[in-house]
Amino acid sequence: MKEKYYHHPMTKTERTISSEATKQVGKKILLKGWLHTLRLLGTINFLVLRDRGGFIQIVVSDKEEIKKIKDLETGSILTVEGKVQKSDQTEIGVEVVDPKITIEVPVTEVPPIEINKKEIRANLDTILENRPIALRNEREIAIFKIQAVFLKAYREFLTQNGFTEYFGPTIIGASSEGGAELFTVDYFGHSAKLSQSSQLYKQVMVGVFERTFALMKCYRAEKSNTVRHITEATQCEFEMGFIDGLETILDWEEKIMKYIVKTIKKECACELKYFGNVADLPESTKIPRITLEEAQEIFYKRTKTDIRREDDLTPDAEKELSTYAKETAGCDFVFVTHFPRKKVAFYARPNEKNPEITDYADLLCNGAEVTSGGRRIDKYEELVESLKLKGLDPQDFTDYLSIFKFGMPPHGGFGLGMERFTKQFLGLENIREATLFPSDMKRIAAVKIKIKPVLGGEKMVEAIKQRLTKEGREFKHLIHEPTPTSEDSSKIRGTKMEEGIKAIILKGKKTEENYMVCIPSHMKIDMKAIAEQTGEQLEFERPEKIKESFGLMIGGVPPFGNLLGIQTYFDKKILDEERAVFNAGLQTDSIIMKSKDLIETADPTLGDFST
Repeated sequence: MKEKYYHHPMTKTERTISSEATKQVGKKILLKGWLHTLRLLGTINFLVLRDRGGFIQIVVSDKEEIKKIKDLETGSILTVEGKVQKSDQTEIGVEVVDPKITIEVPVTEVPPIEINKKEIRANLDTILENRPIALRNEREIAIFKIQAVFLKAYREFLTQNGFTEYFGPTIIGASSEGGAELFTVDYFGHSAKLSQSSQLYKQVMVGVFERTFALMKCYRAEKSNTVRHITEATQCEFEMGFIDGLETILDWEEKIMKYIVKTIKKECACELKYFGNVADLPESTKIPRITLEEAQEIFYKRTKTDIRREDDLTPDAEKELSTYAKETAGCDFVFVTHFPRKKVAFYARPNEKNPEITDYADLLCNGAEVTSGGRRIDKYEELVESLKLKGLDPQDFTDYLSIFKFGMPPHGGFGLGMERFTKQFLGLENIREATLFPSDMKRIAAVKIKIKPVLGGEKMVEAIKQRLTKEGREFKHLIHEPTPTSEDSSKIRGTKMEEGIKAIILKGKKTEENYMVCIPSHMKIDMKAIAEQTGEQLEFERPEKIKESFGLMIGGVPPFGNLLGIQTYFDKKILDEERAVFNAGLQTDSIIMKSKDLIETADPTLGDFST
């Protein structure tokens, strides 16, 4: 691909994109892009330039050219003219030699995060805190190029098959699904909601277009801090009329998935090399379809874990069923159908043979659900009855219900989460990795919500008591003589060492950022494990620094890093004991409460951090 640029007042020069350089061997080309890496080795030096086509190596040996670039940092904007020659030392098979370099925008400041490796070696929090720069890393670029091709394939397939795209509202007057997990906004003095789904609107559009789809933002005010959940997501909506039943929807869903996977593998072969657990879906393979009852029985037989009386699948069951699909069908996808009516939304159509279950299905990919949908109720009277059954007022759904008074065919569809699919398809650990600017309980558009830290022991004690009272937690506040050590605390409180919590403040050797690690008081911290979690080597913060920064004495530090504004990690073994006991900001004050409640209030990252 070439673009015309005026590099010199008298000379018209065409820009070459790095990915097209292989076609220009032996010729001079003009490149424009960002300095990605620079290796100064002496006589021969190597510069890697990044542009929208990828990366290209430039060999620099001229002393004057070296002098130009020797003090530049990653991100500098360069124009490079040079000759293309073959090379067996580069991924694309060519490199540029004898370059003439023009520095368009020099960068001399070291980036806040190291982006010029194959993968950023830092914890996810650090990556998100530096999101605008971190996105320039080649693995990060690969994730979102793949995601873009996924969306392109989704839209392409549906458009080619007679589906019409619509754009629904994100500000609504009432819940679209009857749930309480909605964000409320002030709308000129009135209360409005951010849409949690475009479900009702895509059903409306079936009455208009018959076959319809959308790419919509959705918002869920879920107080969840898991690797699966974010508060703002992108939903790929699908809905069609004149279906024969649930099987029609599953057939279409399977065709769509196969087209998406085929397109990604064709157009993103280079990007997929960064990921080791990419989901597979051969075109010749039929995605297995099993009922929820069958799925629970399979899980029980394979693991001896009994969830056969539950209304849903557990995360462990979803992982095991994906393994089952790989072993029996040769693909990483599996449909689970016919969920109980009490588990699904009011518009889900009850099964004709057994009205206690519905013609609904989830699609699992690589160990987790990526779509949910099925056949909808298409009769007015049945919908009114279903709304009432779910405790909802039909008057709140007047516009929606009107379409069923004036003719709706048998119809159905599904919702496909863009970020969730990207995560599962690529085998990523956390959905935030698959979200450009994720929002969750701690962030808005990747920016961490600023928490004013509680400083000082007395203030901390009161802040903890207020937080626990506000959340309705049961706790006991003890006042006693000073307890500087875990052994002293256990003896004076009359509690077991295993119940005690040690809150340890560490410091990153590279970033000097503080972290809190909480472990049972009779255990020792596993510094290797916590270093792997945070992405950097750590050391114990100095007692005088803890006093200076947080107003706390060693022995009085509570397990509430969230009140101090620092990232907090809890050892899973804390949950082995029913009770948790800890100093609450002073060596003379302790709190006794349920371990489970402590975890929920402190909102830490859980892991194995003790030995």
